[in-house]
Amino acid sequence: MTPCERNRIKPGGLIRLRSQGVTADYIQAMKQLGYDGLSEDALVELRQVVRQLEQTALAGQDTTGLRRRQAALEQAVQRRARHVAGDADALAERPSDAELRALFDERALVEVVELDGRLHAVVLAGGRFSLHRLGDLHEVSRELAGLRFGLRRLAFGHGSPVSLEAAAEAVAYAAGRLDELLVGPLRARVGAERPLVLVPTGVLHALPWSALPSLRGRPLSVAPSAALWRRAAAAAARPARGGPVAIVEGPGLPGAAGEVAALAGRYPDATCLTGAAATVAAVAEALDGAELAHVAAHGAFRVDNPLFSSLQLADGPLTVYDLEGLARAPRRLVLSACDSGLSGVRPGDELMGLAGALFALGMSTLVASVIPVPDAATKGLMLALHRGLQAGLGPAHALASAPAASGRDAAVSASFVCFGAG
Repeated sequence: MTPCERNRIKPGGLIRLRSQGVTADYIQAMKQLGYDGLSEDALVELRQVVRQLEQTALAGQDTTGLRRRQAALEQAVQRRARHVAGDADALAERPSDAELRALFDERALVEVVELDGRLHAVVLAGGRFSLHRLGDLHEVSRELAGLRFGLRRLAFGHGSPVSLEAAAEAVAYAAGRLDELLVGPLRARVGAERPLVLVPTGVLHALPWSALPSLRGRPLSVAPSAALWRRAAAAAARPARGGPVAIVEGPGLPGAAGEVAALAGRYPDATCLTGAAATVAAVAEALDGAELAHVAAHGAFRVDNPLFSSLQLADGPLTVYDLEGLARAPRRLVLSACDSGLSGVRPGDELMGLAGALFALGMSTLVASVIPVPDAATKGLMLALHRGLQAGLGPAHALASAPAASGRDAAVSASFVCFGAG
């Protein structure tokens, strides 16, 4: 059974809990394009169109027709998904206060909320809840935009030495200011060494938390909610399933070859997919039920439609819709790919993207970037992360324990975040 077929008939996943109407204009447009019904191979067709579109654009030719076809196929995929039954078991049950106190005996939970333009944090540490007033949302958003811009510039090394020095100073200022606004009011409660579980709100889902001075080198994980973190932690606490390890190299990443080769040497029994073998169907099969998976590929976050955020593979993009076809998400997943940790944030802090789909399927941990990173610069960090995992460290500890870096390497390290159970 192909991933497309599994996606068509299998209940589950947060997207399937939605019910949206289909307009007459949309139906008419689909008929004009020859899509009277919903094709079972819509995702396959979409991948082919995306590949053809990229090649046509590189050749300098007109892409209007292909873009129109891409939009029609995306609408077909969305329409099909909306008609699949939901699964109440995919929703995480709200834990009681007593359960949370037991869970966060050694860790601290920091859940951030926004009210009237001001951020606040509810903290659970040492068995006690407390409420803290944080910074102004407008100022936090401004400094976050500056931090993300500066880290991206440093990671790719764009500009002259003088401009890069200026970017480093701007990053240091923005990170320090965000530290004051978001962490400063909490220091007395969370201490300096206690591992943190952070539940952000709004724009903070795109924050590279380890770039903040007081969080640098500190084990921390980010979760959509305390309920989903509890479920991820329960999955992480269960004995290892003894499942397979999957290592994937997507196309067009010369710097990823050494990373993937080194990891294949560390995991000699792993399924390793590179070159033409790294197709969406093959990668989905390898990810399904894997104990650990590592994917080095081009990542793309779709601001306009987060559910079409993707990882670029040999035959085109692997999207959220493909991931929702998995019978079981990998227990731990490392995405060495640009922006792969970003999510679209909807009202009520509902997250839509690669991470949200995988956590809905029972994934325990995701390590991914929230800022674009150059493939050649990630190898050292990824190998250090896996050394920590093989030494028995949890993912958050392994990521935090990677050797201290400066300059470009520091920007790349700060771009990666541990999501879920750390």
